[in-house]
Amino acid sequence: MKHAIVGLLVLSGAVLLPAAPGDLVWSYATGSTVVSSPAVSGGYVYVGSYDRNVYCLDAATGAPSWSYETGGLIESCPAVSGGHVYVGSSDDNVYCLDAATGALVWSYPTGGNITSSPAVIGGYVYVGSGDRKVYCLDAATGALVWSYATGGGIPSSPAVAGGCVYVGSYDNSVYCLDAATGALVWSYATGDDVYSSPGLSGGYVYVGSQDNAVYCLDAATGALVWSYATGGDIWSSPALSGGRVYVGSGDKNVYCLDAATGAPVWSHAAVSIVFSSPAVSGGYVYVGGMDWDVYCLDAATGALAWSYDTGDNVGSSPAVSGGRVYVGNSGYDGTVYCLEAGAGDPGLWPMFRHDLCHTGSSTPHTAVDLDAGWNLVGCLRWPDTAQQLADCMIDDGTQLVWWDDAVAAGLVQHAVYYYRPGYGYRILAASGGDDDCVRACVGYWLLTYQPDLRLLVPVP
Repeated sequence: MKHAIVGLLVLSGAVLLPAAPGDLVWSYATGSTVVSSPAVSGGYVYVGSYDRNVYCLDAATGAPSWSYETGGLIESCPAVSGGHVYVGSSDDNVYCLDAATGALVWSYPTGGNITSSPAVIGGYVYVGSGDRKVYCLDAATGALVWSYATGGGIPSSPAVAGGCVYVGSYDNSVYCLDAATGALVWSYATGDDVYSSPGLSGGYVYVGSQDNAVYCLDAATGALVWSYATGGDIWSSPALSGGRVYVGSGDKNVYCLDAATGAPVWSHAAVSIVFSSPAVSGGYVYVGGMDWDVYCLDAATGALAWSYDTGDNVGSSPAVSGGRVYVGNSGYDGTVYCLEAGAGDPGLWPMFRHDLCHTGSSTPHTAVDLDAGWNLVGCLRWPDTAQQLADCMIDDGTQLVWWDDAVAAGLVQHAVYYYRPGYGYRILAASGGDDDCVRACVGYWLLTYQPDLRLLVPVP
């Protein structure tokens, strides 16, 4: 195997390593639960929190630019258009804020809690409310253009296309309204409440229902084209890409269905219900689970590329932009996460799905089930006390492990080395089954043991 040697940059004892897919880039703690899904625009991330605030964060660094406090919890996902941010709040108001400063431009009071996310198109804002109405507001002034009363609260977010507004209601129905006048075009009754927001593609409407089914309706007439029954309630909103429909279910699965027929292509089992709505980008599906994880799945096969544990439920739906994934979680501090997107080198990461490091042995292991062509080549245990870096050697004495400060201080006592032809060595470390430590230490490169400690970069 050939290797290229490049310089190693060391700052304050830390090694700057290339970010791998699924790695944390930054996180920002709001004051409470984040169920709102981030919107990314112009280099900034806009997101709401249960602490009543709308936040604007730098997309590259997570640094806060501004925040605006409403009078209630925010589940609504902000919409960014024309230099303005539009969002609903549980104080019953729709807000329009200046995207650059967070200054209030206008607000409009509805008659109920707003969890629906605004859709902004053609100079108008369309949004649902807990008062059972769909609203159309002037985007510049907030003036009411029209409203339409359904038979139930509307947590569903409107989708607008072809002069029509499509939205679900807690009266079990999906509605199609004239975008200019609010007149009813058609409605379709499902078997239960419709929390899911419609997705539109190719003249069809795709939406989930609390009756466990995903529906495909003719966008012009509302006629049923097909339905697919999952095993649980569907809160998740369908994502459409490449002739496929991706959606989560309360039966703990993420589904991929054929958009034309509804036939199942694949399903991926999570640990808990999937409330979050998938985002599809670059051949991968990103979705959150109530098992605390953000999942990256292969869009074609459903195979797990990586997962990231946020430490609490993920009801927020991921947004993907510029090669990064933005998502919130439901922890007490309501953290917003920025993760590296994609799968890249080395493809599937087996170290996220195996617990092989607790052997306490330096004997090489070969009969191990590892994905993507990886082989376990050795396991090293060193004492509970800290060791000098030069003492932490693989058996052949030619490579050494560079740890972060926590690991170097003796928090980790085991190391497992993986080798894949064409990619070289990777390392998984753990301490007494401490999952947080495992996640913190995955993916460190091995360094050649030379006086100048150059980074070893594999060349396929």
